[in-house]
Amino acid sequence: MKKFDKQIMKFTITNDKLKMEISIKDLVWLFHNSPDNMSESGEGIGVRVRRGKRQEFTEFIVNQLTDYSDENDNINWGVPFESAFTEILEGYEEEICKYESYN
Repeated sequence: MKKFDKQIMKFTITNDKLKMEISIKDLVWLFHNSPDNMSESGEGIGVRVRRGKRQEFTEFIVNQLTDYSDENDNINWGVPFESAFTEILEGYEEEICKYESYN
């Protein structure tokens, strides 16, 4: 098992799973500190999650993540994976992937 836990999102790799985890507290913190979440004056947080509504906020985020993002029917949570896959497909990971030879 390998753990990556130096950021807000925690990752654990086991023999057969990739586990990704973020606490609801940290998810709310990310929202409050989003560069897009500024008050009209430009100083401070513009929108806050109401007290007692963190569960509903998290459910909204999960619903957004499981929704489709574009005309190609990509699911929102899959977009970062597709970005990483593109890097691999462009040949940036020759040490870990075998590329078909066209010679």
